[in-house]
Order: sequence, then C-alpha cells, then structure tokens
Amino acid sequence: MNQVAGPRRDAVTLRAVPELLRIFIDVLVPVFGVAGAGYAAARIAKLDHRPLATLAYWLLAPAFIFRVLSDPTALDGPVLDMIASSMVTVSVVWIAIWFGLRRVPAERKVIDAMSSAMGNVGNLGFPVVLFALGEAALTAAAIHFLAVTTCIFGFGVTASSRLRSGSALTALRRVVTTPAILAVPAAFVAAATESTLPTAPDRFIGLLADAMIPVMLLTLGIQLASSHLAAGWRRLGLITGAKLVVSPLVFMAVAALLGLDGIPRDAGLVLAAMPTAVLVGLIGLEFDLETEVASAAILVTSVVAMGTLSVLLAVV
Repeated sequence: MNQVAGPRRDAVTLRAVPELLRIFIDVLVPVFGVAGAGYAAARIAKLDHRPLATLAYWLLAPAFIFRVLSDPTALDGPVLDMIASSMVTVSVVWIAIWFGLRRVPAERKVIDAMSSAMGNVGNLGFPVVLFALGEAALTAAAIHFLAVTTCIFGFGVTASSRLRSGSALTALRRVVTTPAILAVPAAFVAAATESTLPTAPDRFIGLLADAMIPVMLLTLGIQLASSHLAAGWRRLGLITGAKLVVSPLVFMAVAALLGLDGIPRDAGLVLAAMPTAVLVGLIGLEFDLETEVASAAILVTSVVAMGTLSVLLAVV
C-alpha cells in the first residue's frame, strides 16, 4: 500500500511544481516586473515616490473605487460579510502583536503592529487579484480594500497620533476624509439607483481609474528603492510571519465562520496575504516613528511574498 501511495504523492508534487511556476510567471512576474521597473528607474534617476503616491491617493484611487463600486452589481454580494472578515482579520493580527510586544517601547509596538497587520492591498493587491481571479473579482477586492484601508487609518493613525500626543478626533477626521473612502457613498448611491454618468465625466473617471494599477505599482517600486534592512532579522521575521502566514490563516477562519465563499472569499484571502503596506511607511514618516523599520518590513515582506503568493494562488 505504501509503495502505491508514495508514487502517487510524488506525481501530485510534480504536477504542483509546473502550476506554481505558471502562476509565478503569468500572475506575479508582470506585477512585480512593473514594480521592478519603478525600482530601477528610482535607482538610476533618484526618483521620489511621494508625488506619485500623492497623485494616486487624491485622484486615482477614488476614481478606481467609484468606477468599481458604482456598478449596479456591486451591492449584490455579501458586502457586510466581506467588510467584517477583513476588518476582523486586521484587528486580530493587530491585537495579537500589540499584546505580544507589551514589554517593548510604545513606538516599536505601533510600527510592528502596523507592519504585521496592514497589507499592501492597493499598490499590489488589485493587480494580483485582477490577474489571478479576473476582472469580476475587482468589485469584491474593492470592498475588502475599503475595510482594510479604514482599519489602517483607524488603528495606525490613531495609535501614532496618540503616541505623539495627538488628538483622537484628528485621527477620526483623517479616516472619514480619505479620498477613496469619500468616493464610496457616491458610488453606492449610483449602484443602488442604477444611475449612469454623462459621457464626459464617465470617461474622465475611467481614464483616472485605468491609471491606478500601473501608477501604484511604479510607486511601490520607487518606494522599495529607498528601503534598506535597518531592523534585526528576528524582528523582521516576526513581522513577515504575521503578515504573510498568520493574516491569511486568520482570514480563512473568519470567512469560514461567516460562511463566506467563492470570489468574495478568494479576493479577501489574496488581499490578506499581501506584504506590508507602503502606507505604513508614510504614516511612520508623518509621525516621526521608526521609518527605517517600516521600510525594511515593506522590502522583506514584498520579496518573500513572491513565494508565499505563488503557493496561495495555486490552492485558491
């Protein structure tokens, strides 16, 4: 019996290897290739990622969110379950890291919790979902994106501002005035009423939305070009394990409890497995936290994610 089982297991393993290679080449190489182009350009021309990041933050992301969520089918799925699954996942990982590091300085807790819980769902998440799951999954990805982004601002900005004696009211204002979040009510109204925009504004929003994915990937690459390993490997290992392994496992457990399946679950799972968000570095920079640690976490988790995402996409 064991002699039969052994060759069968070997055959399954051999079939899995080409599938992982295909996913890596067809899905991840184009995505990381564009980010790599941004990295190379930044190294050669000394580019600054902040103008592109600001452009994406104020114009491209809200246009993309509005276009995706204003579709009349956007409200057809389990919207509340998708929001809950992503928010609970971020919250669980954040709380676990926060209390696990209760004896370390507060600044380290804030940076490590943000780096471990908050994924790059915008710059990297959307293109991976698009190539891996298809255009039909972008609506679900947008809903998960909003949930994660709200948590990033809610947890990250609140903790950072309170650490620097800031106001919790200021943090709340930052959340509700985020351009991508401001676009949501208008998008949902358009979806609920099945309204269509006139040709000119529709094309205007469409052009901005189409630019979001390539610009965000280039921004990621430019950001990575300024990153360096300024933290210890043990600390980076904890962040990487929490972000790339624990986070998707938590999401799977929460999704199972909520009965979430199909594209809504798969899109959220892929986003839960994203590396550390570039936004973590921007928040750290604004509040004068350990930005070199955030940059190192973004770099290391992005590199390791090329392998972990290949395995995850092979089983989704």
